[in-house]
Amino acid sequence: MTRSLACLGVLCVVALVPELALAQTATSGSAQAPLTESLTGRAKQAFASAQLLYNNGDFAGAIIKYQQAYDLSKDPRLLFDMALCHRSLHAWARMGTLLRQYEREAGKAMSAQERTDVHSALAAIENLVGTVRLTVSEPGATVVVDGEPVGKTPLPDPMVLDLGKHALSVSKPGFETFNQAVAIGGGGETNVTLTLVAKGHVSRLVVTSDEGATVIVDDKVGGAGRFDGQLEPGLHQVRVTEPGKMTYKVDVDLRDGETRTVQVTLENEKHGASPWPWIVGGAVVAAGAAVGGYFLLQPSDTVTPVPAGKLGGVTFAAWRR
Repeated sequence: MTRSLACLGVLCVVALVPELALAQTATSGSAQAPLTESLTGRAKQAFASAQLLYNNGDFAGAIIKYQQAYDLSKDPRLLFDMALCHRSLHAWARMGTLLRQYEREAGKAMSAQERTDVHSALAAIENLVGTVRLTVSEPGATVVVDGEPVGKTPLPDPMVLDLGKHALSVSKPGFETFNQAVAIGGGGETNVTLTLVAKGHVSRLVVTSDEGATVIVDDKVGGAGRFDGQLEPGLHQVRVTEPGKMTYKVDVDLRDGETRTVQVTLENEKHGASPWPWIVGGAVVAAGAAVGGYFLLQPSDTVTPVPAGKLGGVTFAAWRR
């Protein structure tokens, strides 16, 4: 059988296209051998499976096997076969994309008539597809349409989509994901311009203590017995005070996006406490009237109190985001 592109365009629009010959032979006037002869090994096996699936009406399965044969051989004639499968599935945009790719890759191997037929087919489906010209503020953003990756910005060409609504998603690490429904009316171009918004760099700090205690964060009173708020990443000073209790102080270094919980149990004031530091577990812990309360940093990013009157060791574990 010979390759046939005639009537591919006009007839496919009304779904009256007779079964076209699969790309088994060379282009008219070409010296290329038929695909059944030129393909070898796994590419030939995949092509044979694709033919069988196509003839049995399993166009989606045939596309997979044609794609495998193309990936192994890079023969552009297989792009034409995939275009026929998408025609049968009424996936006009994908059909057009494959025909244009076939035209580019086949180059001089295509006859003038075949090139004319491809252009006629593309013209026939023009009103069944629409183009979307996407402009994004950030380069390197991933563009996804209907769950399928399209590429990274800036896209080299406008996107060609079938009639109807499509889900457009644009994402990049460090920025809010942009989601929008795009309606394609056919035969026209839609311009979508968007600016990706950087995610806010904030962290969360939670401090809990006695109900009568005052929690002060960065010299600002945060609340009675509890503080729960968002802060910029970096070093923050926490003080917890209560009449008759020893003041608790700690510097908390918050990482970007981290949530840290500090639980404080204040000790009663002690007079005549030793001014010398305690050395516990290899760490120096200051003891005295100026600083009170003990804490243990655990992998869960919490600070567990030690009962009053006991001196706890200080263990630093890796923070978990």
